Amino acid sequence: MSILEQTRFLQAVHPFDRLDQAWLEEAAAALDVVYFAQEDQIPLDTTGHAFLYIVMKGRVSECQDDEGAGQCAIYGTNAQFGASTLLDQKAKLNYHAIEETLVYRLPNALFQKLLNHNPDFEAFYFNDITEKLSRFHQQLQIESSSEAMMDAVKIAPLHALVEISCQTSIKACVEQMETHKTDACLVKDGEQLGVITSSDLLRGLAIHGFDLSSPIADMVSYPVISIHQNDYLFNALLKMTRYGVDRLMVRDKQGFIGVLHQKELMSLFANQSGLVMLTLERAESFDDLKKVTQQIDDLVAGLSNKGVKTHYIAKLVNELHRKLQAKLWQVLDQEQAFNEATFIVMGSEGRSEQVVRTDQDNAVVFAETVDEAALAQFCQSYSAKLIELGFPPCPGNIMVSNSAWRLSQSAFEQQILRWFENPSLDSFMNLAILFDAQAVQGDSARLDRIKQVLQQQVNKRQMFLPQFARSVLQFETPIGLFGRLITQKDQGHSIDLKKGGIFPIVHGVRCLALELGIEKTNTHWRIRELINRNVFDEAFGVELGETLNFLNTLRLQAMLEKKLLGNTMDNAIETDHLNHFQQDLLKDAFGVVNKFKKFIEQHFKMDALL
Repeated sequence: MSILEQTRFLQAVHPFDRLDQAWLEEAAAALDVVYFAQEDQIPLDTTGHAFLYIVMKGRVSECQDDEGAGQCAIYGTNAQFGASTLLDQKAKLNYHAIEETLVYRLPNALFQKLLNHNPDFEAFYFNDITEKLSRFHQQLQIESSSEAMMDAVKIAPLHALVEISCQTSIKACVEQMETHKTDACLVKDGEQLGVITSSDLLRGLAIHGFDLSSPIADMVSYPVISIHQNDYLFNALLKMTRYGVDRLMVRDKQGFIGVLHQKELMSLFANQSGLVMLTLERAESFDDLKKVTQQIDDLVAGLSNKGVKTHYIAKLVNELHRKLQAKLWQVLDQEQAFNEATFIVMGSEGRSEQVVRTDQDNAVVFAETVDEAALAQFCQSYSAKLIELGFPPCPGNIMVSNSAWRLSQSAFEQQILRWFENPSLDSFMNLAILFDAQAVQGDSARLDRIKQVLQQQVNKRQMFLPQFARSVLQFETPIGLFGRLITQKDQGHSIDLKKGGIFPIVHGVRCLALELGIEKTNTHWRIRELINRNVFDEAFGVELGETLNFLNTLRLQAMLEKKLLGNTMDNAIETDHLNHFQQDLLKDAFGVVNKFKKFIEQHFKMDALL
């Protein structure tokens, strides 16, 4: 590369963009280009290998030891690393290339010279290092900002959109990919659209015996997993995690416009979330999974500290938890003896609203042909392993280790009928958490059938929903007539946020969703659908969703603080720890809760039940 090209490259890298032209050119002239193969360790110390590295292409992981433990960051294109080591003799970090990687390296001597003669350049590193080392010691380092996560997909570099027919030959498909410098094509098969990748083509040629003249039809993946260009990059990461893909087709109002790759997405994020997914994908043993749970906990704390909204954190974390639970099932069921069993999560996990692992709410529904005795033994072991991974046992014993929540398809359907025919607080609770369920492992059609039976019973029983919705009024909202917060008479003047505000919103929205047959489980998604169906107007729906998010954020922050102090995590928040502004917001939030309670009371005509 020429000095001019290297200078332009540095101008796009912060804080080199703070240097004047003369210093910038001196830095550019000192750069060397170095290549590292996948899994190569990148040498870095304060003696023979004293360099500041800047990534040109590829990805690099940062970890605390040679085995990759304590991984805390990923660096993509334009990201730099090594300053921690060069500026702090105590920083013991190791770096590995996650994929083939090209880097610039700047000698430490010139790096120190730049620091000494450029105050703005120096301030960036020393201010950042102070924060970085603090987070390193707490294993909470986050390199990307929440603002990047909230940017739109359209800012990301996209690969070209190449459209071909399903009758295209493998040879012609490869030629198209080579011409357009891409490794994925959109495939048309009549009205159906699918995707084919270079990996699909390689498998077809090497494993399935196709030749270059064979049509690609049998190698195409359906359906297309896509995202709108105006959607958040964070949601693109969620989709890749949920569907286990590393590419998304990007669309606008007219149709598809390009392909977003995970490596480009991660170069924009360069944070722990991608590292957790990478570690999870590579996990092969229970010990591997134990490492992942700590990384997820660090991710939660880091994202919360960065100010990312709690419902975004919850969506990402729940996707990771589900992949973790599915991977655990596969690790324990090496012989695939229980493929005809479907593992489901319920309650807050099913709604993708559980951020910190509190208690398990799960079940198994299985085909009549499954060996029940063997499955029972397996589920006992599975529950025990989940507990080891930090998913505490359910106080109400709503777990797969309990035979009441481990039933065949027909037995589960009969159980639902009994809950409707014998209404009680327990049966209402069971129906509520089951309505929020999502399948994690196995055939999701079994859960779909159970939910159909549940919905049919709701539709047939006119008085069920008014009775079911009464739980919304079960707990008093902790706010007085003149807007005063009503707290417990304890040392911190605490409030139970779940009883006071979170549960009434979640359950009230759940009741409305049941009434209209809305299949979405997440409360925010349900609120959006209720707005779309004119159950309440846009302004109130947004207000309700933001209130729920605020209450969940306060609860999460309190939980993380209690965890850090080694205290029991619960749903209480001490108002003495809130500033004046937060207390005012909390009063306003409880005002919205009361408004929603009145709405539910009137909507389901609860006065008629008295």
